[in-house]
Amino acid sequence: MRSEPRRRSRRHPIRRCGSSSRGAPKGLSSPRRGSGMNHTSRRAAIQVGVTGLLALAMLLAGIAWIKEYRLGQKKRVLVARFEEVGNLSEGDPVSVRGVRKGIVREVRLLDQGVRVEFEIDRGVALHPDAKIRVANIGFMGEKFLALDPGSAPGRFDTSNPIPGLFQSGVPEVISGAGELITEATQLSSRLNEFLAAVDPATMERASKNLEKMSSNLSTAVERNQEDLRQAILDFRSAAHQIKTIASTNSDQVSTSIRDFGTASQRLTTLSEQLSVTAGALHRVVERLDNQQGSLGKAIADSSLYVELKETLRNTNDLVKDIKKNPKRYIKIGIF
Repeated sequence: MRSEPRRRSRRHPIRRCGSSSRGAPKGLSSPRRGSGMNHTSRRAAIQVGVTGLLALAMLLAGIAWIKEYRLGQKKRVLVARFEEVGNLSEGDPVSVRGVRKGIVREVRLLDQGVRVEFEIDRGVALHPDAKIRVANIGFMGEKFLALDPGSAPGRFDTSNPIPGLFQSGVPEVISGAGELITEATQLSSRLNEFLAAVDPATMERASKNLEKMSSNLSTAVERNQEDLRQAILDFRSAAHQIKTIASTNSDQVSTSIRDFGTASQRLTTLSEQLSVTAGALHRVVERLDNQQGSLGKAIADSSLYVELKETLRNTNDLVKDIKKNPKRYIKIGIF
């Protein structure tokens, strides 16, 4: 009975020594435990590395998806000039005829206007008449750039900014409507003040006169309804006859129009010639008035007129004397 406890006490230290690393030889238990720990830590490190790479790849893919980056697709940067851009900001899309082809990179306020820098695909060809505008998406007025590449022959000089236009969206329209409502309110208040200042009796008389005028007009129309109808029919018949005559004599009408055009041109030419002739006559008269030239001096000299008159009188006397006494002046000899 006493020997069993001793055996247990002897076996107990053996188990404790087996479970402890102190009592075991170094060459048996330590290498097995170290190799297991190295294998576990290496596996955990690989898992962490793979997880990190997957997370990085997903992050890059998300960034590329947000920025719409495509492998092998080349971009080019262009500049546009606007007077106003609304709420356009960086990252807003750029579309070419409704197709999304780029994004806005920078919006910079200048002294006069706004400079917008954006990028588009290199495959988009711009012509000299290219233009761009700030457009709106949806009801809330999100902005985007709508690029029209143009159609004129040649290429656009990208060293110059593209001329831009601003298209008003829903917010701008609502803002304008607010101003319109304010003006309408002011007009209504002024109208109320005017009506309050007008005598009610005057307004009543004006209303009665207007009602009476409307009644008289209605009565006149009813009384002359047949005459009005006949007048309309006559007018329609006359228009039909004019149309028939014009279609039947279209060649003659065309010839008359051409002849009238020719006559008008000739009249214009004649008027120009008359203007030139009138100018020449005006210059001649001015020279005569200024006693320039022989004729001008002769007209201005009264003594020349007297002498010329005397010469004419002497000539007449000489002619008369020749008629009376021809022998005095004509001698005929016979050899």
